[in-house]
Amino acid sequence: MPRLLIVYNSTTGNTKAMAEAIAEGARSLKLDTDVVDAFNVTPDEVMAADAVGFGVPTFNYHAARPILKLLDDLAGKDIKGKLAIVFGSYGWSGQGAPVVAERLRQMGFRVLDPVIRVKLKPSDNELEGCQLLGKDVAMHLKNIKMTENLNA
Repeated sequence: MPRLLIVYNSTTGNTKAMAEAIAEGARSLKLDTDVVDAFNVTPDEVMAADAVGFGVPTFNYHAARPILKLLDDLAGKDIKGKLAIVFGSYGWSGQGAPVVAERLRQMGFRVLDPVIRVKLKPSDNELEGCQLLGKDVAMHLKNIKMTENLNA
């Protein structure tokens, strides 16, 4: 069964709320989904997942350091078009998530759009958008697995 791993960093709880909403959407379509703080994940866990969500808050105009460290730890791994999504909250500037999305693309990840950025606390509508992103990942992964099974 395909698996989504959502890795986030969140000091205020805003990016965590987004991560949980994405997971809720993915799980509603029966996708095996785990949500874990970036401090508690290893590169091997990321590599074992079929898709990875990166929850990236912006701090002082930069992506959160735990996420950047994880990306550094993944450098040189054989990514082979692994599916990824990127999302995050911000206060003043929101460039952390798009910068991480671009770095993931350069590493070989296939990043789904949109990169979701939310200013401060996500609204109910924004959380619904996160749920839809989770459903989108689930549908992509299930379509990939169906295609693999047909080609086997």
